[in-house]
Amino acid sequence: MASFSIDSRMVGDGYPCFIIAEVGVNHNNNLETAKKMIDAAAKAGVDAVKFQLLTADGLYIKDAGSVVTDTGMNVDAYKIWKDVEMPISWIPELREYCNKRKVIFFSSVFEDKGIDELQPYVDVYKIASSELTHIPLLTKAARTGKPVIVSVGAGIMNEVDEAVKTVKNAGGSISLLYCVQKYPTPLEMANVTAVQTLKKRFPDVVIGYSDHSLQPDPAIVPVAAVAYGARIIEKHFTLSRQMEGIDQKMSMEPNEFRDMVTRIREAERKLSAGEKIHIDDAVRGNGILEKTQANEKVRAFVHRSIFASTAIKKGETFTQQNLLVVRPGNRDVKEGLHPRDYFSILGKKATCNIQEKAIIKKGYFT
Repeated sequence: MASFSIDSRMVGDGYPCFIIAEVGVNHNNNLETAKKMIDAAAKAGVDAVKFQLLTADGLYIKDAGSVVTDTGMNVDAYKIWKDVEMPISWIPELREYCNKRKVIFFSSVFEDKGIDELQPYVDVYKIASSELTHIPLLTKAARTGKPVIVSVGAGIMNEVDEAVKTVKNAGGSISLLYCVQKYPTPLEMANVTAVQTLKKRFPDVVIGYSDHSLQPDPAIVPVAAVAYGARIIEKHFTLSRQMEGIDQKMSMEPNEFRDMVTRIREAERKLSAGEKIHIDDAVRGNGILEKTQANEKVRAFVHRSIFASTAIKKGETFTQQNLLVVRPGNRDVKEGLHPRDYFSILGKKATCNIQEKAIIKKGYFT
């Protein structure tokens, strides 16, 4: 049976579902708010509280442009994340506060330096669905020897295959969370049978579900996912959906989270007793991980490519200092390189002058 440990907690088949409250950036850069959220999450009965350690420069090329979110906000892709960068100085304090509340602290990570900054304070790394194809990031996280939880989002199966292979080849253990990159997610898009699809394809991997549904009941999808074998459930968490912020409106409030935890534990009790659990037909889906018209736009905006971080002169060697692997936003990257090519072009020489922030193309090196 698939399982792994986070600190002293076992996660996987044969163990209680590991429930994560994703604070993410919903603290709105206020440390006291972050602590209040840990308090509320612990009271709701979660196993872990997850934050997001990110920088705008580590996410997007600066001229990525604007995007209309699923909640109707028109935002500058670079600026919106610049405004919610979490100070590194918070990390040890949040870890200690979580320890006091007896919940596990960890974080999503989006760039190499974040892995180094988090390493003394976390026992597991989370890789967001937008980073599924960020092979250099997966490799570095795996090499720490700590488990890596990866959301698959709008990924297709060959991309999931590559992510699993990358982590294992680097000596790490990986867990996969199915999720839908639609915020909030309508029930008819939930596709919870994808949990079974992933379990069959990766029998030695712990499978879970990262859910963004809210209406008509934010616990419907998580309970169904557990019935289909999900051993990890992750949901966005907020003190109030009335708070300002990019993720607040698609997050669960404390009373909703507490209710979800109770219902997941009851579902587990029923499953162990051989009792049936009602599953809404709307959430079942076809179990297939596939590109759709809806997620293709998201993929183009957030799946990373290789850029020049500084101006590079003809004949100059490509290094980790002059290359970036970032999200392109509205930039056209059809001729760009996949992040997996990052390691193979290090040490090669530029065949032409390359402007700062320009995309790296196949003919640009030899």
